[in-house]
Amino acid sequence: MVLRRRFSVSALAAIAVAALLAGCGSSGSSGSSSASSSGTSASSAPVKIGVDLTYNNTAFWAAYINYETQYARQLHIKVLGPLLSAASASLQNQQIQELVNEGAQAIIVNPETATSLGPAISYAASHHVKLISVDTIVGVGKVYMVVRASNLLYGLDACAYISSKVKSGYVLDLEGDLTSSNGADRTNAFDSCMAANDPGVKILKDPTVWTDATAVTDAQNAVNAYGSKLKAIYSQWSSPDTGIVPLLKNKGLTGKVLVVSDDGVPFEMCDISKGITSASQSQPANLYAYWALKYAVDAAHGVTLKPGQPGGGAPALQNLSYQGDTNLGDPIVAPFVTKAAATLSVKPVDGLPGTVTTTPVSDAQLWGNVYGAAHGGVCSAAASAG
Repeated sequence: MVLRRRFSVSALAAIAVAALLAGCGSSGSSGSSSASSSGTSASSAPVKIGVDLTYNNTAFWAAYINYETQYARQLHIKVLGPLLSAASASLQNQQIQELVNEGAQAIIVNPETATSLGPAISYAASHHVKLISVDTIVGVGKVYMVVRASNLLYGLDACAYISSKVKSGYVLDLEGDLTSSNGADRTNAFDSCMAANDPGVKILKDPTVWTDATAVTDAQNAVNAYGSKLKAIYSQWSSPDTGIVPLLKNKGLTGKVLVVSDDGVPFEMCDISKGITSASQSQPANLYAYWALKYAVDAAHGVTLKPGQPGGGAPALQNLSYQGDTNLGDPIVAPFVTKAAATLSVKPVDGLPGTVTTTPVSDAQLWGNVYGAAHGGVCSAAASAG
């Protein structure tokens, strides 16, 4: 049986439709979540929310921080941070302890890996401070909320697109960090789906640990080794595109080698509209930033949330399990963007759907288009830099 999923991106656009009218983000947001409407009343002190991120050096995370700064002002939140752990799990645990000691009433964290936050979770819990994990599932203790799209669907979507157009030759999978839930989920779903739907294709699996230079070098090596037999590149995040696109152009392979990536940043919208790249998962930086802050306020105020209650980015809150731990999550829906809308069908694997409905890059409500429009256009240097 072929399953269907996805609803139009417009169903998620309560935030984005307001558009980034004032420099960096939409002018506010409403949603069906039970999260409180603001950090506090205007007459009292703002809620102190700590923020600790793994990265800030990509267009996606630069945009996320931009959105977070704007929404914190709107919600009357005092942000402590963002601190940056530079991909160091030990440093991140130390920083979260510091945020607790500074008086953070709740802490938003983008974990280094799904299982790296154990000491921080224990320390925060001993001080009655809850954590909100953004972009990464947690499998090492209890957090208040996970704000994250399904990365299994990211891998499935990439497979659905590539398998619909490629039936032979080689496909390069530039894997993220396989110790992270995001890298592992994207890789596992992509591999399973390609094996079931595109057995005539040889997958070149190159682990990169989210290192741009490694990804671009691996792409160059694949192009040099296989030439026109290389039919597609799946880059599990967007930053390598800035090196892969010129590489393909220099080799005369633009449009001949499919490029599919994940993030949905403005330069991906630009490249898809020009036919330079093929598709991208629109991981919604605006929704991640907004709902992480809203749930942090809920956590600070002692609000109890349960599965089945209305979500912010998803229809309902759900329990998400990883490594034996279960945490409440708002599984935000991330549109899969192509030049024109399409419906792609695959043989279902691992309980995932069998149909993917794509969103056209022309959809003005995609966060990358909204953000790009507020920064001089999706093809501008300012939008590309975040």
